[in-house]
Amino acid sequence: MRGHRDLRLICALALVCAIGSLIVPLGAVRAIFAVPLALILPGYAIAAAAFGSRPPAWPERLPLSLGVSLACLTLSSLVLNFAPGGIHGFSWALLLVLVVLLSCRTAARRRGPARHRPPLLSKLRPSRATAILGVGALAMAAAALILAQATFENDQASGYTQLWIASPKSTQIGITSEQQQTRYYRLVVEIEGARSPLVETFALEPSHTRLVTIPSVSTSSPVAVEVKLYLRSRPEKVYRRVSTLLQ
Repeated sequence: MRGHRDLRLICALALVCAIGSLIVPLGAVRAIFAVPLALILPGYAIAAAAFGSRPPAWPERLPLSLGVSLACLTLSSLVLNFAPGGIHGFSWALLLVLVVLLSCRTAARRRGPARHRPPLLSKLRPSRATAILGVGALAMAAAALILAQATFENDQASGYTQLWIASPKSTQIGITSEQQQTRYYRLVVEIEGARSPLVETFALEPSHTRLVTIPSVSTSSPVAVEVKLYLRSRPEKVYRRVSTLLQ
């Protein structure tokens, strides 16, 4: 990519933004790195590779980069959904950086040897229609970011509850409520060889977790444990169920 200063700059920014979005602890500061990596850099690199030696004028590149970046995010989510590691911050950053690097490399090859280009400021003279499109693209991006951070109450939304055992050697059961309202539960733990099951009733507020310790069993062979969770509103139907062998 010698001579193609914009492509080298895009690659460097992609690496810096990926590292910053992963290591910066503050969410607001982390967004400063994540937004360009997600909404600008992939689209610019892909558009540069697609147009080759005849790139669009600079005013048209902003809405084009935004639109292509959004399409790239949609396709990337499908790829990561079937990947072994799943969808998380590191996989997103790694995939987007790879897209930028490969696209910039392709763009450099299609452009051929670098030629003298006029200064950037000489090209920044958009027409009225182009300026309106650019402002509209920025407004849509800002609105998308604001909506992504906003929280709306919805009494009709469906929540869920998690029931889990950390590992076969763990003696703790976890119940996490992501319901919209406080829910009441009944937990039944059936341990192989025990005379009676362990039963607990409790309430959980939204986003709260309750840990229940399984009584220790002294035996040399694995012991089967089955955990059932019921909702107080439906006491006859098992709501969640997990089972394991304690070693």
